[in-house]
Amino acid sequence: MPEDRENPSGAEKDACPECGARIEGGREGCQALFNELGARDFSDPRFGAMHELFVDTYCMQHLEPYCHSARSYAAHLTRLCCGLEHGGKKQVYDAIPRWLNANNKLEKPAEPPSRGTMTIADVRAAAAPEEYKRLVLAWAKNVWEAFAAQHELARRWLHDALARKP
Repeated sequence: MPEDRENPSGAEKDACPECGARIEGGREGCQALFNELGARDFSDPRFGAMHELFVDTYCMQHLEPYCHSARSYAAHLTRLCCGLEHGGKKQVYDAIPRWLNANNKLEKPAEPPSRGTMTIADVRAAAAPEEYKRLVLAWAKNVWEAFAAQHELARRWLHDALARKP
């Protein structure tokens, strides 16, 4: 379970049922934090440089709303692989939706027993872009490790996406 952060308002914190973050408002508070940090990514390009990895990491910890179908699961898993193992290269990211649009026979793998020990709550404290980058990267690596049993599948899917001609 992620570390419980200080709560200056004194309000009771709930755990997000998807990622386990101890955050005021539970699941709704977790989503609100995602929206807040995502908006900051768009308002400041220094933070926005991590947006793709930030979104895919969050989605892989929140499978029910964001990875409900096999296609959405495959999209976020392969994008997480791209962000970590291919340096988030635009041409690799761009290949994924083309591959998904041509692939109707995906099967959603079983969810792992854990989705990582870090959460978006660990990222929210970053005030400077360098610290944000460090924390998003650490969070993404932590979540990627939780999906270790699916690394080869993600790599195969990404290979298939890259092999497909535009």
